[in-house]
Amino acid sequence: MTVSFAYGQTTVKKSSISTSGGSYTNTNTTLLFTVGEIVIQEKTTGNIHISEGFIGPDINGVTGIEDYDELYGLHVYPNPVQTDLQIQLPANGTYEVHLFDLTGKELINRKINDMTMTLNLSRLPASVYLLVIIDRLHQQVKTLKIQKL
Repeated sequence: MTVSFAYGQTTVKKSSISTSGGSYTNTNTTLLFTVGEIVIQEKTTGNIHISEGFIGPDINGVTGIEDYDELYGLHVYPNPVQTDLQIQLPANGTYEVHLFDLTGKELINRKINDMTMTLNLSRLPASVYLLVIIDRLHQQVKTLKIQKL
């Protein structure tokens, strides 16, 4: 895909899936974006950000976890879930558990120091949710898609 400007031509390259949402307002323009839309291609030139399918902020600035590694050894079950979601953590750490709906609204925010946890999701409607588990002690993070039946 090629986008032309009055001052030149910009090539847009393949990117990622974003996990945030919000809006950006300039003098005459407002751009809105939501959780889970796929970024097909994007390009930033100066303060101009061009994207096909999704316009979003720098995810590192939103989460503050740009240097975190993948959290391995985590077990989350059953998935899909009807009532109780079991979480088994790999080792003692300083964990945060966050559950977001697909609009970006945080539904659960808990800090735990144990190696196991049960989340009761019975009050949530059937949908897809994003479960984010952060180990602050070891600087690791894992994001999982959870389906609630």
